[in-house]
Amino acid sequence: MSTFKKILIIEDEEALSEMYKMKFEQEGYQVLVAPDGEEGLALAKEKKPDLILLDLVLPKMDGYKVLKELRTDEQIKNIKIYILSNLGQNGEIKKGFEDGADGYMLKANLTPSQLVKNVEKIFGGQVVGVKRRGLEPAAKLEAGEDARQEVRNKEEKSKNGENLPARADVSVLLIEDEEAIIQMYKLRLAKAGYGVEIAKNGAWGIKRAKEKKFDVIIMDMMMPAMNGYKAIVELKSDEKTKGVPIIVLSNSAQDKDMERAKECGAASYLLKSRITPARLVKEIEKALNKTLNSKH
Repeated sequence: MSTFKKILIIEDEEALSEMYKMKFEQEGYQVLVAPDGEEGLALAKEKKPDLILLDLVLPKMDGYKVLKELRTDEQIKNIKIYILSNLGQNGEIKKGFEDGADGYMLKANLTPSQLVKNVEKIFGGQVVGVKRRGLEPAAKLEAGEDARQEVRNKEEKSKNGENLPARADVSVLLIEDEEAIIQMYKLRLAKAGYGVEIAKNGAWGIKRAKEKKFDVIIMDMMMPAMNGYKAIVELKSDEKTKGVPIIVLSNSAQDKDMERAKECGAASYLLKSRITPARLVKEIEKALNKTLNSKH
Protein backbone atom coordinates (compact mmCIF):
# COMPACT_ATOMS: atom_id res chain seq x y z
CA MET A 1 0.00 0.00 0.00
CA SER A 2 2.81 2.44 0.88
CA THR A 3 4.16 2.37 -2.69
CA PHE A 4 1.11 4.30 -3.85
CA LYS A 5 0.94 6.77 -0.98
CA LYS A 6 2.36 10.27 -1.21
CA ILE A 7 3.39 12.19 1.93
CA LEU A 8 4.14 15.90 2.17
CA ILE A 9 6.37 16.89 5.11
CA ILE A 10 6.27 20.60 5.95
CA GLU A 11 9.24 21.08 8.29
CA ASP A 12 11.95 23.77 8.41
CA GLU A 13 14.54 21.74 10.36
CA GLU A 14 16.44 20.30 7.40
CA ALA A 15 18.07 17.47 9.31
CA LEU A 16 14.71 16.28 10.62
CA SER A 17 12.93 16.47 7.28
CA GLU A 18 15.75 14.62 5.53
CA MET A 19 15.72 11.90 8.17
CA TYR A 20 11.95 11.48 7.91
CA LYS A 21 12.15 11.48 4.12
CA MET A 22 14.77 8.75 4.15
CA LYS A 23 12.76 6.61 6.56
CA PHE A 24 9.53 6.88 4.62
CA GLU A 25 11.20 6.24 1.27
CA GLN A 26 12.79 3.10 2.68
CA GLU A 27 9.23 1.89 3.34
CA GLY A 28 8.10 2.65 -0.20
CA TYR A 29 6.34 5.98 0.30
CA GLN A 30 6.64 8.90 -2.10
CA VAL A 31 7.86 11.88 -0.11
CA LEU A 32 7.74 15.62 -0.74
CA VAL A 33 9.44 18.13 1.58
CA ALA A 34 8.75 21.83 2.07
CA PRO A 35 10.96 24.01 4.32
CA ASP A 36 8.36 26.72 5.00
CA GLY A 37 4.62 27.27 5.14
CA GLU A 38 4.22 29.03 1.81
CA GLU A 39 6.07 26.36 -0.15
CA GLY A 40 4.20 23.65 1.73
CA LEU A 41 0.86 25.17 0.78
CA ALA A 42 1.91 25.48 -2.87
CA LEU A 43 3.15 21.88 -2.98
CA ALA A 44 -0.06 20.62 -1.40
CA LYS A 45 -2.14 22.36 -4.08
CA GLU A 46 0.10 21.16 -6.90
CA LYS A 47 0.86 17.57 -5.85
CA LYS A 48 -2.24 16.71 -3.78
CA PRO A 49 -0.55 14.30 -1.35
CA ASP A 50 -2.40 11.57 0.55
CA LEU A 51 -1.10 12.83 3.89
CA ILE A 52 0.48 16.04 5.17
CA LEU A 53 2.75 16.07 8.24
CA LEU A 54 2.71 19.70 9.35
CA ASP A 55 5.03 21.49 11.76
CA LEU A 56 3.58 24.56 13.48
CA VAL A 57 6.54 26.89 13.89
CA LEU A 58 7.52 27.64 10.29
CA PRO A 59 9.08 30.52 8.32
CA LYS A 60 6.88 32.72 6.07
CA MET A 61 3.57 31.15 7.17
CA ASP A 62 2.98 29.28 10.41
CA GLY A 63 1.36 25.86 10.55
CA TYR A 64 -2.01 27.12 11.79
CA LYS A 65 -2.34 29.46 8.81
CA VAL A 66 -1.30 26.70 6.42
CA LEU A 67 -3.91 24.42 7.96
CA LYS A 68 -6.68 27.01 7.58
CA GLU A 69 -5.72 27.67 3.95
CA LEU A 70 -5.75 23.97 3.16
CA ARG A 71 -9.17 23.47 4.70
CA THR A 72 -10.74 26.32 2.70
CA ASP A 73 -9.50 25.14 -0.71
CA GLU A 74 -12.17 22.98 -2.36
CA GLN A 75 -9.69 20.86 -4.32
CA ILE A 76 -7.54 19.82 -1.37
CA LYS A 77 -9.67 20.39 1.73
CA ASN A 78 -10.14 16.66 2.30
CA ILE A 79 -6.45 15.76 2.42
CA LYS A 80 -5.55 14.06 5.69
CA ILE A 81 -3.43 16.43 7.80
CA TYR A 82 -1.54 15.54 10.97
CA ILE A 83 0.29 18.17 12.96
CA LEU A 84 3.79 17.00 13.92
CA SER A 85 5.15 19.45 16.46
CA ASN A 86 6.95 19.93 19.76
CA LEU A 87 4.30 22.41 20.90
CA GLY A 88 2.27 20.35 23.34
CA GLN A 89 0.20 22.67 25.51
CA ASN A 90 -3.50 21.84 25.58
CA GLY A 91 -4.40 25.19 24.04
CA GLU A 92 -2.02 24.65 21.13
CA ILE A 93 -3.31 21.15 20.51
CA LYS A 94 -6.94 22.25 20.79
CA LYS A 95 -6.36 25.04 18.27
CA GLY A 96 -4.83 22.54 15.84
CA PHE A 97 -7.95 20.38 15.96
CA GLU A 98 -10.25 23.41 15.73
CA ASP A 99 -8.42 24.63 12.62
CA GLY A 100 -8.98 21.28 10.93
CA ALA A 101 -6.19 18.86 11.79
CA ASP A 102 -7.10 15.17 11.60
CA GLY A 103 -4.59 14.40 14.32
CA TYR A 104 -1.74 15.74 16.42
CA MET A 105 1.57 14.01 17.10
CA LEU A 106 4.40 15.16 19.35
CA LYS A 107 7.85 14.98 17.78
CA ALA A 108 9.49 14.56 21.15
CA ASN A 109 7.62 11.32 21.82
CA LEU A 110 8.39 9.63 18.49
CA THR A 111 11.46 8.04 16.97
CA PRO A 112 11.53 8.00 13.14
CA SER A 113 10.58 4.31 13.16
CA GLN A 114 7.62 4.99 15.46
CA LEU A 115 6.48 7.81 13.19
CA VAL A 116 6.50 5.44 10.20
CA LYS A 117 4.41 2.94 12.16
CA ASN A 118 1.95 5.68 13.10
CA VAL A 119 1.59 6.69 9.47
CA GLU A 120 0.91 3.06 8.54
CA LYS A 121 -1.88 3.09 11.13
CA ILE A 122 -3.25 6.36 9.76
CA PHE A 123 -3.49 4.89 6.26
CA GLY A 124 -5.10 1.86 7.84
CA GLY A 125 -7.90 4.01 9.20
CA GLN A 126 -6.71 4.37 12.79
CA VAL A 127 -6.36 7.61 14.74
CA VAL A 128 -2.97 8.07 16.40
CA GLY A 129 -1.29 10.66 18.58
CA VAL A 130 -2.99 13.03 21.00
CA LYS A 131 -6.70 12.41 21.47
CA ARG A 132 -9.28 15.16 21.04
CA ARG A 133 -10.66 14.52 24.51
CA GLY A 134 -8.53 14.35 27.62
CA LEU A 135 -5.71 16.24 25.93
CA GLU A 136 -3.46 16.55 28.96
CA PRO A 137 -3.08 12.84 29.84
CA ALA A 138 -2.83 11.90 26.18
CA ALA A 139 -0.15 14.42 25.38
CA LYS A 140 2.37 13.72 28.15
CA LEU A 141 4.89 16.08 26.60
CA GLU A 142 8.12 15.12 28.30
CA ALA A 143 10.47 17.24 26.20
CA GLY A 144 9.82 20.06 28.68
CA GLU A 145 9.84 23.82 28.37
CA ASP A 146 13.24 23.78 26.66
CA ALA A 147 11.79 22.05 23.59
CA ARG A 148 8.83 24.44 23.45
CA GLN A 149 11.10 27.46 23.75
CA GLU A 150 13.45 26.05 21.14
CA VAL A 151 10.83 25.67 18.45
CA ARG A 152 9.39 29.10 19.21
CA ASN A 153 12.80 30.72 18.81
CA LYS A 154 13.75 29.01 15.53
CA GLU A 155 12.64 31.83 13.23
CA GLU A 156 14.24 34.54 15.37
CA LYS A 157 17.54 32.71 15.50
CA SER A 158 17.50 32.21 11.73
CA LYS A 159 16.88 35.92 11.16
CA ASN A 160 19.70 36.89 13.49
CA GLY A 161 22.16 34.49 11.87
CA GLU A 162 22.55 32.42 15.03
CA ASN A 163 22.39 29.03 13.34
CA LEU A 164 26.08 28.26 13.85
CA PRO A 165 27.91 27.82 17.16
CA ALA A 166 30.88 29.92 18.18
CA ARG A 167 33.33 27.14 17.22
CA ALA A 168 34.01 26.01 13.69
CA ASP A 169 36.96 23.70 14.37
CA VAL A 170 35.34 20.98 16.46
CA SER A 171 35.93 17.35 15.54
CA VAL A 172 33.12 14.94 16.45
CA LEU A 173 33.11 11.14 16.41
CA LEU A 174 29.60 9.74 16.01
CA ILE A 175 29.33 6.05 16.97
CA GLU A 176 25.94 4.89 15.70
CA ASP A 177 24.68 2.01 13.55
CA GLU A 178 21.26 3.27 12.39
CA GLU A 179 21.64 4.93 9.00
CA ALA A 180 18.72 7.36 9.36
CA ILE A 181 20.09 8.64 12.67
CA ILE A 182 23.58 8.93 11.19
CA GLN A 183 22.41 11.01 8.25
CA MET A 184 20.24 13.29 10.39
CA TYR A 185 22.96 14.19 12.86
CA LYS A 186 25.79 14.23 10.33
CA LEU A 187 23.88 16.77 8.25
CA ARG A 188 23.07 19.04 11.20
CA LEU A 189 26.51 18.84 12.79
CA ALA A 190 28.22 19.57 9.49
CA LYS A 191 25.88 22.52 9.01
CA ALA A 192 27.01 23.78 12.41
CA GLY A 193 30.60 23.75 11.18
CA TYR A 194 31.81 20.58 12.92
CA GLY A 195 34.00 17.96 11.36
CA VAL A 196 32.15 14.64 11.68
CA GLU A 197 33.46 11.08 11.44
CA ILE A 198 31.20 8.03 11.60
CA ALA A 199 31.84 4.66 13.22
CA LYS A 200 29.08 2.07 12.86
CA ASN A 201 30.05 -0.16 15.77
CA GLY A 202 31.64 0.22 19.17
CA ALA A 203 34.89 -1.59 18.36
CA TRP A 204 35.58 0.56 15.31
CA GLY A 205 34.65 3.67 17.28
CA ILE A 206 37.24 2.78 19.95
CA LYS A 207 39.85 2.22 17.27
CA ARG A 208 39.24 5.58 15.59
CA ALA A 209 39.11 7.43 18.91
CA LYS A 210 42.56 6.15 19.78
CA GLU A 211 43.99 6.88 16.34
CA LYS A 212 42.68 10.43 15.97
CA LYS A 213 42.05 13.28 18.38
CA PHE A 214 38.35 14.14 18.72
CA ASP A 215 36.84 16.94 20.75
CA VAL A 216 33.57 15.12 21.47
CA ILE A 217 32.30 11.56 21.11
CA ILE A 218 28.59 10.90 20.56
CA MET A 219 27.64 7.30 21.17
CA ASP A 220 24.67 4.96 20.97
CA MET A 221 24.39 2.31 23.69
CA MET A 222 23.18 -0.67 21.65
CA MET A 223 25.70 -1.38 18.90
CA PRO A 224 27.30 -4.29 17.06
CA ALA A 225 30.73 -5.62 18.11
CA MET A 226 30.82 -3.77 21.46
CA ASN A 227 28.04 -2.19 23.49
CA GLY A 228 28.18 1.42 24.60
CA TYR A 229 28.93 0.73 28.26
CA LYS A 230 32.05 -1.28 27.46
CA ALA A 231 33.10 1.34 24.93
CA ILE A 232 32.80 4.15 27.47
CA VAL A 233 34.80 2.24 30.09
CA GLU A 234 37.58 1.52 27.60
CA LEU A 235 37.71 5.11 26.39
CA LYS A 236 37.86 6.46 29.92
CA SER A 237 40.64 4.06 30.91
CA ASP A 238 42.92 5.10 28.04
CA GLU A 239 45.23 8.11 28.50
CA LYS A 240 44.63 9.28 24.93
CA THR A 241 40.85 9.39 25.20
CA LYS A 242 39.93 9.71 28.88
CA GLY A 243 39.55 13.49 28.67
CA VAL A 244 37.19 13.48 25.69
CA PRO A 245 33.57 14.17 26.73
CA ILE A 246 31.15 11.41 25.74
CA ILE A 247 27.52 12.21 24.98
CA VAL A 248 25.23 9.19 25.04
CA LEU A 249 22.24 8.95 22.70
CA SER A 250 19.89 6.15 23.65
CA ASN A 251 16.36 4.83 23.21
CA SER A 252 16.21 3.72 26.84
CA ALA A 253 14.57 6.03 29.38
CA GLN A 254 15.30 3.70 32.31
CA ASP A 255 16.93 5.47 35.25
CA LYS A 256 19.25 2.51 35.82
CA ASP A 257 20.59 2.78 32.24
CA MET A 258 21.20 6.53 32.63
CA GLU A 259 22.96 6.02 35.95
CA ARG A 260 25.08 3.19 34.59
CA ALA A 261 26.22 5.25 31.61
CA LYS A 262 27.20 8.17 33.83
CA GLU A 263 28.98 5.86 36.26
CA CYS A 264 30.99 4.53 33.32
CA GLY A 265 32.03 8.10 32.50
CA ALA A 266 29.45 9.62 30.12
CA ALA A 267 29.17 13.41 30.33
CA SER A 268 25.47 13.38 29.50
CA TYR A 269 22.70 10.96 28.57
CA LEU A 270 20.11 12.02 25.97
CA LEU A 271 17.04 10.22 24.68
CA LYS A 272 16.92 9.92 20.90
CA SER A 273 13.18 10.41 20.78
CA ARG A 274 13.39 13.69 22.70
CA ILE A 275 16.48 15.39 21.31
CA THR A 276 16.38 17.58 18.22
CA PRO A 277 19.48 18.04 16.04
CA ALA A 278 19.65 21.71 17.07
CA ARG A 279 19.52 20.74 20.74
CA LEU A 280 22.35 18.25 20.22
CA VAL A 281 24.53 21.09 18.93
CA LYS A 282 23.83 22.94 22.19
CA GLU A 283 24.74 19.85 24.21
CA ILE A 284 28.03 19.57 22.34
CA GLU A 285 28.82 23.21 23.11
CA LYS A 286 27.94 22.66 26.75
CA ALA A 287 30.28 19.64 26.96
CA LEU A 288 33.10 21.55 25.26
CA ASN A 289 32.70 24.53 27.58
CA LYS A 290 32.75 22.28 30.63
CA THR A 291 35.93 20.58 29.41
CA LEU A 292 37.55 23.92 28.68
CA ASN A 293 36.67 25.34 32.09
CA SER A 294 38.01 22.24 33.88
CA LYS A 295 41.43 22.89 32.35
CA HIS A 296 41.67 26.35 33.86
